Amino acid sequence: MKKFIAIGWVSFFLPLAAFGQSINTFSNGIFKKAESPQTVQKNVRLSDFRYQNPSSAKLSFLEAPRNNPGIAFAASAIVPGAGQAANGKWVRTGIYFTAEVLGIIFHLDRNAQAQRQERAYKQFAQENWSVVAYSKWLVNYSQQHQLNNGWQTLQNEISGENPNWNNTKQDWDLVSISTLRNVERLTPFYFKDRVGSNFSHELPDYGSQQYYELISKYYQFQPGWRDWYEDITMAQVQDESLYRYFWNGQDEPFELFHEGRDRAQEFNQNYRVAGNILKLILVNHVVSAFDALFTVQLKKSRIQTETNLLKMEQFSVTWHF
Repeated sequence: MKKFIAIGWVSFFLPLAAFGQSINTFSNGIFKKAESPQTVQKNVRLSDFRYQNPSSAKLSFLEAPRNNPGIAFAASAIVPGAGQAANGKWVRTGIYFTAEVLGIIFHLDRNAQAQRQERAYKQFAQENWSVVAYSKWLVNYSQQHQLNNGWQTLQNEISGENPNWNNTKQDWDLVSISTLRNVERLTPFYFKDRVGSNFSHELPDYGSQQYYELISKYYQFQPGWRDWYEDITMAQVQDESLYRYFWNGQDEPFELFHEGRDRAQEFNQNYRVAGNILKLILVNHVVSAFDALFTVQLKKSRIQTETNLLKMEQFSVTWHF
């Protein structure tokens, strides 16, 4: 009886095993066996979000002055305010750029005005100062004081000549500048009660900067002006007193000397102002460049300080999924 029961159980489970084997074979052939999911654990730290230095990456044209202090410095050195504009500092951008534009405009205006005044002064001098007039006075001066300074040679050169006030440049064809300077070197200042040292200057070459400066600056050259020549050198009565330096107001230079002096001072002053403005423009470039440099450096230092603080975390976060 027991034997039949055992045979029965075997007969019952044997078909089930075969059916299970066929199912397994079928699934392996047709369906991919499902994989059991794997549990992934990852520790996420705050330092993973730290600042990435952009210098290690290639920066675009606009990004470069925002992140590279050297490029920001160069940008503002070339165009004041450029580095500040790239970093959004618009107030400082406006200050530096406005100072640049106004400085250039003011410089160009003063320089152009000085050039116009200089041309006008040169024209004025050409019409009112003559080397022949100066030489004739120097000959009379030497004769009155009986000087042995070679004035006779100078007199021979200008004998019978008169200044050409329409074009005094032509007068230089009549006078040897070397002869004139030899006489000047040997001519002393005669004062009312004494004899002073020899003339302090020699007449510069025509058209030079010193020429236009000295004829309206030093008292020695005042006899070359037209009004002095007409009133003193060509006076009907020649007297020794006309050829002495008093320095007490009695021999005050005439009007044309003063006008020439004032004209020269005016355009020279404008040239000085224009030059000072150029210096201020240069200072604006330098200050703007260093300001842009420090702006980027401070920004980078601030970001790096904040990210360094994040590196000092005291906990970690674990994500499970």
